Amino acid sequence: MALGMGETKLRILETLRSRSSCVGSLAESLGISKVAVHRHLEDLEREGLVRARLEKSEGRGRPKQVYQAVDEQAPYARMCADVLTHLKELFGDGLVLEVLNRRNNKLLEELAPHLEGLSLEQKLYRLAEFLTEQGYQASFFYENGRWYLEQGRCPKLALSLEHSEFCHTELELYQKLLGVPVTREKRISTGGDCCRYRIEAESPSDQQNTR
Repeated sequence: MALGMGETKLRILETLRSRSSCVGSLAESLGISKVAVHRHLEDLEREGLVRARLEKSEGRGRPKQVYQAVDEQAPYARMCADVLTHLKELFGDGLVLEVLNRRNNKLLEELAPHLEGLSLEQKLYRLAEFLTEQGYQASFFYENGRWYLEQGRCPKLALSLEHSEFCHTELELYQKLLGVPVTREKRISTGGDCCRYRIEAESPSDQQNTR
């Protein structure tokens, strides 16, 4: 991540890593104005992180300006997105879900022993700590009789925009690790300002916000 890059610029860059996009599409997916997107794209172009090109419109429409990421992570994100797309085309949607589930089962084997015997609050603390180390800017808090887990950013946003299976398997992993039902209230990949998970279990003793 470039020094001083704001969260919106980062989300734009992550989006463009897996697919090219025009200003209108970016504005719609991020929930901000086209003017704001233009301003951020100009900054990213100046920093050498994105590149614009003219693309012919279908029919008689005027060519539109399309942007793509050109930073060092972009080729890998695009390659992963392409591989997953080809897997879907060859073997159906279920295969991508199976691959991600197997990956998460490995994570479950790695993390579950560190959560064994802990209270729900302690589990959330450990999980948020792990997610923050992975770049999710995670935190948790207690509000109106429920625990919540929040992720301020999504390191795999570029892929999640193309393949919702990432979000689906993430939710399942959290439920297994915490041992209680979990409901997602917000999702960055659909325009939310964070990924927010409501933990469907009341804590009998904790009536205070934390971390």
